[in-house]
Amino acid sequence: MSIGFVDFGRYGSVWSPLGWSTAGMLFWVGLRLFDQRSAMTTFMMVMAVVPVATHVLLDLATFDEEAVNTGSTIAYAIHEAAMAVYVLSMSRGRSPIRKVIGLSLLAISIALCLPLLSPAILPPNVPVILIFVVDHVSSILLTTAILALEADRANLALARQALRDPLTQVLNRAGLVAQTQHVTGPAGVVVVDLDHFKRVNDGHGHTAGDHVLGTFARRAELLLPFGAHIARFGGEEFVLVLPGAGRAETAVFAERLRRSIGAQPIDWNGAQIEISVSVGVAIALGGPDIPAAVDRADKALYVAKTNGRNQVRVA
Repeated sequence: MSIGFVDFGRYGSVWSPLGWSTAGMLFWVGLRLFDQRSAMTTFMMVMAVVPVATHVLLDLATFDEEAVNTGSTIAYAIHEAAMAVYVLSMSRGRSPIRKVIGLSLLAISIALCLPLLSPAILPPNVPVILIFVVDHVSSILLTTAILALEADRANLALARQALRDPLTQVLNRAGLVAQTQHVTGPAGVVVVDLDHFKRVNDGHGHTAGDHVLGTFARRAELLLPFGAHIARFGGEEFVLVLPGAGRAETAVFAERLRRSIGAQPIDWNGAQIEISVSVGVAIALGGPDIPAAVDRADKALYVAKTNGRNQVRVA
């Protein structure tokens, strides 16, 4: 006895495994796109073809309709199991909703094979009942889980956006605290202020000023060593944190940043806007000390600005 793909064509028709394989593959592709991965892999294509190929080969070998249907049913159960393995393997450290999806797919693959058990183990009608129960419950769970995943992703995006400066898309003050509060060991702290920024706004307009801030942020990000962070603290002031960097290393980085920013004017509607930066440097003893180190670096920045700007001072 077997339970066939009766939803897509007559019992034993090749359209049945083709329909189910197509539906299953579209679901799998959707999951991979949701995970921001490539839509299709060679393994997935093989899994999609197996149920149909099994059906066709058994039919060509002149097996009876029951055997053909049983073979394609098992093949599709393997297809569902492969999807379940993918989802469960991608659920480590992520939302438990993914486990619900994976286990639902696994339950479907197991239920499809129940009719293959001996009547001595399960009475003939029991597998049919179990399959319909599993199918309906799994459909509800999968639909709810997908909606919940979408909601989770939307909430995560909102949470991340709350830690970002909307103009430059670098971290804001809260974002920098969140990213650096667990830093262990020393960390270099660099506070940067764009010199005479008011002149940019007055001479070229606030839109140009916004463009300058965004360009500075992008250029500074390109210079950051791996694992470092940049945040906009407001106005034209930015804070950079370099975990693991000592005083000399941080001072060298700050000077390189100052020279790089000053060496390349920013184009705005054909006008070349020259900017320079004043920089203060301090060293934090660890994550909890970073706010205090920012204050020390800010005092060093004040010294740099009062002594002519466009220079680096170390606290």
